[in-house]
Amino acid sequence: MKIKLKDVYLFKLNLINAGLSQRSYARKIGISESYANQIANGNRNPSPSVAKRTTELLGLDFNDIFFIEIACKSNHTI
Repeated sequence: MKIKLKDVYLFKLNLINAGLSQRSYARKIGISESYANQIANGNRNPSPSVAKRTTELLGLDFNDIFFIEIACKSNHTI
């Protein structure tokens, strides 16, 4: 399972509405600026704890900005 942003633009808009830059977002939730930039650009998925701290900081519900992707591997051979 992976936690993914629903929409990169919407995430950045929520940061702006909260008065946060990507740098201040990173500092407030205790992650590196590089990791924050990767999340904000959709290049990296947040861990569950980072997603939780993000929603708490922005005052949003998890489902407002994230979704869970479930990938199933098949063991069937043809």
